[in-house]
Amino acid sequence: MKIVDFTPGQLEQAALLARLNYDEERFFVPALPELARLPALDGYAGEKRGVAALGGGELLGFFCWNEPQEGLFGPCKGAWSPVHAHGAVSRNRAEIYERLYQAAAERLVSGRVFSHAVTLYAHDEAALKGFFQGGFGGRCVDAVRETLPLAAPPCQGIRFRRAESGDAEALARMRNRVSAHLSASPIFLPFSSPAAVAGTADEIQGGQHPYFIALDGSRPVAFLRLQADGENFAANDPSMMNISGAYTEPELRGKGIATGLLAFMMDELRGHGIPRCGVDFESFNPEGRRFWLKHFTAYTTSVARRVDERILN
Repeated sequence: MKIVDFTPGQLEQAALLARLNYDEERFFVPALPELARLPALDGYAGEKRGVAALGGGELLGFFCWNEPQEGLFGPCKGAWSPVHAHGAVSRNRAEIYERLYQAAAERLVSGRVFSHAVTLYAHDEAALKGFFQGGFGGRCVDAVRETLPLAAPPCQGIRFRRAESGDAEALARMRNRVSAHLSASPIFLPFSSPAAVAGTADEIQGGQHPYFIALDGSRPVAFLRLQADGENFAANDPSMMNISGAYTEPELRGKGIATGLLAFMMDELRGHGIPRCGVDFESFNPEGRRFWLKHFTAYTTSVARRVDERILN
């Protein structure tokens, strides 16, 4: 196996590998869109942001990364490889990825890029093994479900509806409680910009971020937030809407309210001709992970590694 630069001459084979790897995941997760359009790889070829593995005149695998940026998972420069920007044949896949990452990491670290992230398919056990053994840990998950009816327990005294402008204050308050939860142990995500009532009202009125809420009497006690775009090409497919925020007041958790609200939202999406819904969440958020994986099927796992920058001292 020989590791070389990723070049324009490898684009066609690389695109085929990326499609084959996606179709492998669709075998495990048939809810994924069949004809999802994978982004072009042209921007990586010849830009010194990709490496390829060759063997026997064949492209065995490739690994590309986006332009490094400051502040990716910490106060350092980081680079991310999206799920469409790498791929490998099934034979010896773990070893291929290990060799590709070794070459990529040498370039990244020599350029003082110390935070590395890769999005992998959730059922690609060989790729996951290669990266976990290479020092990566799980960080984020993308999951999907069809908008089929969802069984939910009866919630006495609770009603569900789409949010209105007058709900903005309660929604902004709950959104800030989400941020507080994600900033606490064991997640520790830093947030600097609190949700504002005016901004939340603008989202409701604009319609690009629909909110669905649960009310206990007249009091909003839970919400789900939607948006059209997501974290990868499958989530961006026109057939999918994506959950980008969720919360239930702590004293009302465990009563089926979140499930009831999700079931209501599935009915609304299905009624508007949307056949699937996606969600992304932090894998190290135990409450969120348990809830989402009850109702959705994971199709990507993003993994991350922080290299000790003292290596260049």
